[in-house]
Amino acid sequence: MPFIASVVYPAGTKFDMEYYLAHHMPLVQKLWAPFGLKSWKVAKYDSEGAPYVVQAWLEWESKEHSNMGVTSDDGKIVFADVEKFSDKAPIMLTGEQVGSASW
Repeated sequence: MPFIASVVYPAGTKFDMEYYLAHHMPLVQKLWAPFGLKSWKVAKYDSEGAPYVVQAWLEWESKEHSNMGVTSDDGKIVFADVEKFSDKAPIMLTGEQVGSASW
């Protein structure tokens, strides 16, 4: 069953979207794809009162694959890169995918 990690950055965060998309997310893809990362998506929120400004969805093959990637030496590199584009730590929400649709 696919496993989803949702990474959200709180409102009020100083965030460099250009760096995030051009450098951080390609780094995530490069380092975590060998551990079972299947895809990623990013949304930028601008609704007044929104609790978050940015959200990323990372789809993993399984929870075990996610755990291996996150706890690996490559995971340390990914997490160390956060300070290059955000002045606040993200909030991580994780869980098994229980439904989806696309058309």
